[in-house]
Amino acid sequence: MLFLTLVAVAISQTALAAQVKLGAPAEIAQVDLAKLGGSVINQLAWSDDGRELYLQTSTLDKKGLPKDVRHFVVPADGGALKKIATEPDYAIAYWVWKAGQTAPDDLAFKIDVSVDRHLQSGSALPRSAPSGVSASTTVYSMILKGEVIGEWTDGAAVAGATFGWGPKGTHLVAYADRSGRLVVMDSTGATQKIEGTKDVLLPAWSNDATRIAYLEGRGRGKYEVVTVAVSK
Repeated sequence: MLFLTLVAVAISQTALAAQVKLGAPAEIAQVDLAKLGGSVINQLAWSDDGRELYLQTSTLDKKGLPKDVRHFVVPADGGALKKIATEPDYAIAYWVWKAGQTAPDDLAFKIDVSVDRHLQSGSALPRSAPSGVSASTTVYSMILKGEVIGEWTDGAAVAGATFGWGPKGTHLVAYADRSGRLVVMDSTGATQKIEGTKDVLLPAWSNDATRIAYLEGRGRGKYEVVTVAVSK
């Protein structure tokens, strides 16, 4: 009986990504960091009822840590960003499962992090560097089911920046591939790429799994908040 149950579960999870129907990307808001303040966007999160999105910006100190954090919300159906005083409670809870190392209810669906250090020519070093010392580049990669879902050079990997888990029960994840396109993957490793997407940042599933929101780069600190409808 246990064997049959496990088989049924396996069948129900087979190629879920291929079964998902994805709508056309729809732009709902513009983001201009020069006007909002800050140099980076740290978070994008859905409210529990799916009516609004929370967006967080900041500048970075010399250690690469955020400072001067600013908070905004925008209607999920479109509109202007509104500044708020602090991060909503729903955004804090949302980020915990959205950016975790494993899917919310599937510990086997797990992201691995690899660290590769590459020696470079000594000519790249400052003249004051001791002789015989070589410069190095460190590449941090997040890998899921053999796919690179995030990569950083000489900077720590940032959880949730390039991926977002689907909510409990979905066994799905959305991420930006190396070309910047939005991709949906299931726990079998099957994928579906969303055509017409590029420069994707901070993909985030709504709590009911009917929409994926993300930021799409427009250059010079400008972005569009975009949503994609999801159905089965």
